[in-house]
Amino acid sequence: MSVDFVKIAEKWQKKWEEDKIFENKGIEEEQEKKDKFFITAAFPYLNGVLHAGHLRTFTIPEITARYQRMNNKTVLWTFGFHVSGTPIIGLAELLKKQAPETIWAYNKLHNIPMGELQTLTTPENIVNYFSKKATESFKKMGFALDWRRNFKTDDETFKKFVEWQFLKLKEKNLIVKGSHPVRYCPSCDNPVEDHDLLKGEEATLQEYILLKFKTKLNIEIDGEDKEYECIIPMATLRPETIYGVVNAWINPNDTYHIIKVYDEVQSQEEGSDEITLKYNGIWIVSKEASDKLKNQDRTVELIKEIKGEELVGKIVINPVNNKEVPLYPADFVSSEMGTGCVMSVPAHAPKDFVALRDYYSSINKELTDDELISLIKIEGYGKYPAKEIVEKMGITNQKDEKLEDATHTIYKQEFHKGILNENCGDYEGIAVRDIKDKLASDFINNNIAETLQEFSIPEVVCRCGEKCVVKTVKGQWFITYSDLEWKKKAHDWVDKMNFVPETIRVDFHNKIDWMKDKACARKKGLGTRFPFDKDWVIESLSDSTLYMAYYTVAKTINTNNILPEQLIPELFDYVYYGKGDINEISNNTKIPVELINEMRNEFEYYYPLDWRCSAKDLVPNHLTFMIFNHVALFDDEKYYPKGIVVNGYVTIEGKKLSKSKGPVLPIEEVATNYGPDVGRFYITTCAELPHDADVKFKEMEHARDNLIRFYELATELKDTEKTITELSTIDKWLLHKVHSDLKIINESYNEFQLRKIGTLFYGLTHNLKWYKRRGGNNNQLLKYVVEIWTKVLAPITPHLCEEIWEMFGYNKNNNYISNETFPQLDNSYINENCELGEEFIKNTMDDIRNIINIANIAPKTIYLYTADDWKFEVLKIMMENKGAPVNKMMPLIMKNAELRRYGKEIPKLINEIVKNGISNPIDEENILNDAKEFLENEFQCKIIVNGEDIGNKKRFAIPNKVAIYIE
Repeated sequence: MSVDFVKIAEKWQKKWEEDKIFENKGIEEEQEKKDKFFITAAFPYLNGVLHAGHLRTFTIPEITARYQRMNNKTVLWTFGFHVSGTPIIGLAELLKKQAPETIWAYNKLHNIPMGELQTLTTPENIVNYFSKKATESFKKMGFALDWRRNFKTDDETFKKFVEWQFLKLKEKNLIVKGSHPVRYCPSCDNPVEDHDLLKGEEATLQEYILLKFKTKLNIEIDGEDKEYECIIPMATLRPETIYGVVNAWINPNDTYHIIKVYDEVQSQEEGSDEITLKYNGIWIVSKEASDKLKNQDRTVELIKEIKGEELVGKIVINPVNNKEVPLYPADFVSSEMGTGCVMSVPAHAPKDFVALRDYYSSINKELTDDELISLIKIEGYGKYPAKEIVEKMGITNQKDEKLEDATHTIYKQEFHKGILNENCGDYEGIAVRDIKDKLASDFINNNIAETLQEFSIPEVVCRCGEKCVVKTVKGQWFITYSDLEWKKKAHDWVDKMNFVPETIRVDFHNKIDWMKDKACARKKGLGTRFPFDKDWVIESLSDSTLYMAYYTVAKTINTNNILPEQLIPELFDYVYYGKGDINEISNNTKIPVELINEMRNEFEYYYPLDWRCSAKDLVPNHLTFMIFNHVALFDDEKYYPKGIVVNGYVTIEGKKLSKSKGPVLPIEEVATNYGPDVGRFYITTCAELPHDADVKFKEMEHARDNLIRFYELATELKDTEKTITELSTIDKWLLHKVHSDLKIINESYNEFQLRKIGTLFYGLTHNLKWYKRRGGNNNQLLKYVVEIWTKVLAPITPHLCEEIWEMFGYNKNNNYISNETFPQLDNSYINENCELGEEFIKNTMDDIRNIINIANIAPKTIYLYTADDWKFEVLKIMMENKGAPVNKMMPLIMKNAELRRYGKEIPKLINEIVKNGISNPIDEENILNDAKEFLENEFQCKIIVNGEDIGNKKRFAIPNKVAIYIE
């Protein structure tokens, strides 16, 4: 049978929209009727079509929302669209320039016809175009959204909400103006956040310590050639290792700058932007490091450009002990990381040990222990841990892959367990994990060190294509996420929240710990003007931390055409805090009292947010910011978000999704080529939440085939009477299986373990095959099973299930299955013995086949023997004491006087039962006799149960495992 999933979807989407079944009624009616359920997903950014990654993240809450609606809850489930920031502006500029790669990507990957693409040369056109495409995608996938609450972040009404949010943060002294290092795009001339990046979204800022080694060099300055003292700063995350420096590395092939460095000193007078320059000496750094210094509170004046080879062999002085240290050549030194000159600590850095050993070998010299300097005592290692691990792992050279593991192992163990030794002077006896901040502070105060901010990964690229830098922006606005009291409140709430998966909780604690002040405004981009300084625009991750609260009032604002100028801060104070005089606010805003009450009541009813769903890339930013902002802006915990669900990424046939390089797999393509139900079913059941999902088209086709078979079964049964007549043993087994599954299904929906539902659906196919193979032919029962499973699948494949519901004649008077009550476990149908009985038959059949195959015979008669009664008594005792150690079972059994006479046989029996599995005793003889006809048909021979004991076989039978004799 051919099933047109697309046509079926179009039919039911039209009906849903006509009858507005996903629009909740008036709040008073809903409050009286049932509980609420509020679920959201991180809204999509509109710089491209929605793709398979969005489909996974968004379908999870979509299915959950439908499930909760079928559990008689009032569900708030809707979407807004994110357009803030610079990516859309950057895209418009690229499309306007007809950039070949961009044109290709959006034409071929995003499936945008060239004619339409040529119109997308302004941010406004892009926002309008992709908001329509996103809406079409959601509708084509059958999302049960309340579209009355939809908004875009550049809507003037939403901007008023964002302004109010920032006014509140400022009132709490959580927004400040200052100078801080930020990720910065030189081309866009703006700070950048995760959403602005093409590469390096996971990059954080790391503070390196610049240790100021010194040397003397002849340099010509202002026409005078003489010897000057120069600083060669070396960047490290482990300042304590300076006491063990043996040499330093310089790349002979790279370009270095000799520069005069001036510190830019901000005036201490309040309100003054005056900067003075303080001379900081002559420095020698890589060309790239020279640019870094310019971006981080220094003014740089180039004296001379040289090649690294001119520095090889020079001597530098260690600033902590004045020891002379040679500069050796090393191709592995990157001019882009740090300052282009790296100190070498071979006793504690495996890479340095191997590099120095290799260099010495190249000049016919041997590296001896006398040249190593021990710094850190660590349990399990001698004086030179780096040397020990390199030799133990057999690392032969710098290209050995094991070198990275060795480095990670030593650094980790030294950090967690290491203690500084006598070579560290006044710092002897201090734990490595406690020393960095103190050392950094002491070194800076003694003018032998400074700091430099670096990215945690080498490549951070803006969406415009420009490589980003770390820049200290002056006069920038920041949200003070570093505030310790605020962090504590966030930590406390994370302890109380629900997380799926639970393991993600520790990640949120870590992110809160690591969170620093965050630049929250920029000079360029779409979004809300900064309320305290209109020259700035609130950046894209700062305007999207609390918008789930806006969903609760968006319907009232949208449907009543409330104007932006009416949305004054006092209105939001009343809606979200209950503060102020409603009549006065109504008079000032010209918004009727009843509408203000409606907003207040809807917020009170729907809040708190029950679940927030997102992919894991938003854990370090948006999701953590959401927690921060809720605990800051609401005084009562009852308004804090209750749970967060995090899913893995999506790949296509093993390839990472990329909007610019592919693959993309637009959602519309899934809906058109496979049908929305197939896409919904596959994307939510192909992988569990924590894991990444790899979309494979053959597997999607397999999912479609299984849905078709389910529809075919429903079609066969559509005219069957609903009343179930007398039940056979196999009928009872099928009912047991269905209701046992319902328990798991309800738990799985509630716990977001949607893959389990897919697994059980595939299991249904196997159960029905077994049912029919065992002679099951009760069509009334089969129709009942299909009805149950149609409801089970309705949240996942709603269009197909509505079609089946209509085919069964159950949708009269617009009784959509989407609004039906979800089926619940009926304990009266649970019969574990039925399941044990069928498993017993299957196992018996497997045992018979094994004997037939080994003996290579065609059976004429099969004798089946069940265990003696005393063996079942042993099993009962073992069941009563299930979980007890095997050696404890024998004394318990020997308490039974009747069993003592079998004392010699019981130890062996206990081991056999344990091996076979301890389970409730069943009436095996009756089960075999009931299945006798079935078994005879299966093996085409006579079956005799507990007949003549031929060959004394019966003695081998144990509970749940028959003895078998075949003639």
